[in-house]
Amino acid sequence: MSIEAITWALERADIPSPTPPGMPSAPALTVVLLGLANHASRHGADAYPSVRTLAGYARISERQVQRCLKALAALGLISKGDQERIAATIPREDRRPVLYNLSMNRGDTSSPCSPERGDKVERDGVTGMTKRGDTPVTRTVLEPRDEPAALPHPKNRTGDATREQQPSPIDRLATACRRAGLSARFDTLTPAKCTLVEQSIDTHGVDALVRAALERHRPWDPARSAAAWIPLWQSLQPPRQKLPPRCGRCDEYGWLPDDDLGRAVRCPCRRTTSHRIPTSPQEPMLLAS
Repeated sequence: MSIEAITWALERADIPSPTPPGMPSAPALTVVLLGLANHASRHGADAYPSVRTLAGYARISERQVQRCLKALAALGLISKGDQERIAATIPREDRRPVLYNLSMNRGDTSSPCSPERGDKVERDGVTGMTKRGDTPVTRTVLEPRDEPAALPHPKNRTGDATREQQPSPIDRLATACRRAGLSARFDTLTPAKCTLVEQSIDTHGVDALVRAALERHRPWDPARSAAAWIPLWQSLQPPRQKLPPRCGRCDEYGWLPDDDLGRAVRCPCRRTTSHRIPTSPQEPMLLAS
């Protein structure tokens, strides 16, 4: 959510009222523009809520939302952005929404500067007799001591700054969920639930958890807390372990050329990942008979 973008959409967006014939009404355009501003940055960039989400904001049909987006683009209030920025968050191309940028001027987001106090130009005989800034300043001089001053303890400021800049796994998951259009809160999780979420992140990764939450997302009844997705994340199948690199002598299945007797030979580089099928105790007896 960006207060600057929402303020621009409410106060500075030039939406005609009444709108020209064939264009959606001004209230519908305003609500759709507010929905985009709700997902944009403070400069109005990188807003990609789904059409279904915007339809839920404005209480109109998805077809009417598409008409509003075309009208806002025709009015010059929005423009399409770089679609590759959401490819990492939503891998399926058929489910990626369109990324829009609001046509905000950088000057609209800056806060007004307070006027400086006092006169910079000296005026002789108009204002007071004394000039400003001539007040005498009393300085205190510290006497040197015989004992040496304690040296400051050296700190690894680079390492501390790096740790402060790195977000936690839950913060990275919360950021990815907000970018995907999910509004569930993560600050209401208990320590026990935070531990379960971190375990799911370590097992499946952030992208897999976001995709699972998007499949379960209901725009008409969205999840208020991320705790509703914990059972879903725990039920995901763990990813398959990656096979070690091949040695170059075996084929893609890990087999070497047959020996002199025509028997199949398993490559040593694949023996550690092979899974042997357990046999019943009666099977060796049947083979021996």
